[in-house]
Amino acid sequence: MGNRLTAILVGLAVVLFLGYSSIFVVNERQQAIVVRFGEIQDVKTAPGLYFKLPFAFMDADRVQYVENRALRFDHDNIRVQVSGGKFYEVDAFVVYRITDARRFRQTVSGDQMSAESRLRTRLDASLRRVYGLRGFESALSDARASMMQEVRDDLRPDAESLGISIVDVRIRRTDLTQEVSQQTFERMK
Repeated sequence: MGNRLTAILVGLAVVLFLGYSSIFVVNERQQAIVVRFGEIQDVKTAPGLYFKLPFAFMDADRVQYVENRALRFDHDNIRVQVSGGKFYEVDAFVVYRITDARRFRQTVSGDQMSAESRLRTRLDASLRRVYGLRGFESALSDARASMMQEVRDDLRPDAESLGISIVDVRIRRTDLTQEVSQQTFERMK
């Protein structure tokens, strides 16, 4: 009787372990990518309880979670030159959402920081181009909204290639650099 009880308990423990290691939960703020031996098997975007092969430690099935909500990154102290030749400092931020988890995993291995780094480089170039075509007054006038839309439209193709959609781009601050401020102050004196 004692051996039989031990065998039943061990069998129950094995079944519970297999059950626990083959279940994963996706909440409403995330997407799950099921990866089997390095290949994407499935992408779960709806919240719920899902099953996979057990034993992730043997690389049978691993689940990688990515965000399914609006995300934001800031890019501060961007030095841009306007059409008049003067330099200004610009702070901007981008609001984005991961819309294609499969492509996101394939292009940047599902790494949010790597994707933001790529977008940050493109944002920097786009801001330089947009400011370079205009004078400083544009950033302080009604043209600012069209400048932000132009930057957003510049970012969209690169973001889509990463599996990301750009929701919004905003310019928070446009200031004179220290040198330009000093020159302006000297002229005012």
